[in-house]
Amino acid sequence: MNKQQGFTLIELMIVVAIIAILAAIALPAYNNYRIRAAEGACQAEAKAYMSSAVAAGQSQMTIAAAPQKACTNAVTLTSSQITTSASISFTPKTPGSATTSCDASNATCSMTPSV
Repeated sequence: MNKQQGFTLIELMIVVAIIAILAAIALPAYNNYRIRAAEGACQAEAKAYMSSAVAAGQSQMTIAAAPQKACTNAVTLTSSQITTSASISFTPKTPGSATTSCDASNATCSMTPSV
C-alpha cells in the first residue's frame, strides 16, 4: 500500500479563506493606527514647538522656525503673536487629518482626533 502525503485542494482553500478573513479585519485596524500615530506625532511636535517659542518670546530671544517633520504647514511665530494670544494650527502629514490648535500665549494645544 502506497500512502500519499500532502494537502487536498479543499484544505488549501480553507486556509486561504481564513487568511483573507484575518486580513480583512487587520488592515482597517492598522490604517486607524497609522492615522492616530501621524496625528499624535504632529500634536507632540506642535506642543514642543509652542513651548519653546513661548519661552523664547517671553525671554526676548529669537524664535526658531518650526521643525515640520510631523506637521506640514507649521508657521514661525513672532513675539507679537505670543503677546496677542494668537491661535496657531498645525496639520499632520498624510495619513493624519485632524489639526492641532495651539494658543500662543500659554502654549496649550488641543486636537480632536479623526479616528
